[in-house]
Amino acid sequence: MKRSLFPTSVVTKAFTWAYQELGLNIKQASEILGISPSSLAQTTLLGFESGTTEYRKQLAFIRMYHLLISLSDGDSEQMKVWFRSYNVSFEMSPCDMCKQHDGIESVADQLRTLKQSSQDRESALTVVEFPYKERETRAGSTIH
Repeated sequence: MKRSLFPTSVVTKAFTWAYQELGLNIKQASEILGISPSSLAQTTLLGFESGTTEYRKQLAFIRMYHLLISLSDGDSEQMKVWFRSYNVSFEMSPCDMCKQHDGIESVADQLRTLKQSSQDRESALTVVEFPYKERETRAGSTIH
């Protein structure tokens, strides 16, 4: 196992915390990493070897999660709603986008853009992406 700045077990624990905070289960988290739920469960204590695709995806997801925390002012419920709601830019939810190739980075890029464009606002997700009272529902999908 290669040594890295971030020990693999710590990365896996942080990834587990992040996906659970967003209301995902182990099956959904494994889909984000592109592995089976049993593979994810087996690596929970040791983590993935640094440099592997799974390790890099975990780090990207953790970074994306931290951006989401900062934009929502730590409001867990707001984070969950945003992460699971239909997003016009992606034409799917950010959760589903994270399962695509480079999807986590696409979500993180959008969050970085929101953060940068909303430096003077109270909560970027509320002001830019979360007009709760102004959202429109079509065919069972929420459109922001």
